[in-house]
Amino acid sequence: MSDNSSRIATALLLGGVVGAVIALLYAPKSGQKTRKDIAKAANRARDGVVDLADDTVKRVNEFVDEVKDRAEGIIDLGANVSENAKKEVIKALDSGQKAFEKQKKRIMKGIGL
Repeated sequence: MSDNSSRIATALLLGGVVGAVIALLYAPKSGQKTRKDIAKAANRARDGVVDLADDTVKRVNEFVDEVKDRAEGIIDLGANVSENAKKEVIKALDSGQKAFEKQKKRIMKGIGL
């Protein structure tokens, strides 16, 4: 859940709770009935906050797992690229050594050794 979405959800939840409490306080009910209604509204609000927190934790864990998987993929790719680069350097060094030996033989042959 994005930061803005969680703020909106929290604001809506709190607004609903405040509205419910105000409605209960102005309703023509007995004090005992009003207190019970306020307690029920508070419990619903608490449950909503718990659900929102659980959902946020779940989404964060999913995001962390996704980032972890991507990082492992990048590390593997880097290892493959590194291995390929190593092979290319060794191949270039071998080619250079062969060319050097070939030139050395030509020079030795040219000076009569």
